[in-house]
Amino acid sequence: TAEAEQAVIYWDSAAGKAMRAHIPPESDYWQLIPTFAVQNTQSYCSVASAITVLNAMPIKKPVDPTYAPYAFFTQSNYFTPDVTKIISPETVLRMGMTREQMAETLSAQGVHAISIAGDTLDEDSLRTLLQKALLDDGQFVLANYLRASLGQVGGGHWSALAAYDAQSDRVLILDVAKYKYPPAWVSIATLRKAIATIDTTSNKARGLVFVSE
Repeated sequence: TAEAEQAVIYWDSAAGKAMRAHIPPESDYWQLIPTFAVQNTQSYCSVASAITVLNAMPIKKPVDPTYAPYAFFTQSNYFTPDVTKIISPETVLRMGMTREQMAETLSAQGVHAISIAGDTLDEDSLRTLLQKALLDDGQFVLANYLRASLGQVGGGHWSALAAYDAQSDRVLILDVAKYKYPPAWVSIATLRKAIATIDTTSNKARGLVFVSE
């Protein structure tokens, strides 16, 4: 069908609804949905994506005064003194976060974060990495991509990847700009192009950050 050939299949479309039934029970999707955050500001996609993953992990969480005494990562308590040394909330507000800053700030939260440049991956290596990571309970994937490559409005963006659908060779992006786009199934080929684009802040390719304990 014409819809199946589209670069992006949205969650609420007919094809998107049919694909929901195929999400494997061991996919990261099921761990991420309960902690899936909407970005607080239009430039906080990186922070919302990071806390979505951190809250899904069995790690020690900080207490935000808003939710005290309950421990939970929020988009304000993400900026610990160690994180602020890497990048300030004001800078993120103004220009977002690069791939390397994402990996560094996550490492400062005590997790293991590996950053991979999108232009170093071909479709096969990307597929292999994602197939494994998205079915691994202990590993999560954050993608930094160019919205225009997906035919969307906007520039560089961060969101968590949640599942891989082998039948259609697509990956599910949980878009943290929930007010703008629903979750979207994107072909491996489209995702590869979108993460291989150059981030003008760093003059390096966008890409992926793999997060584990």
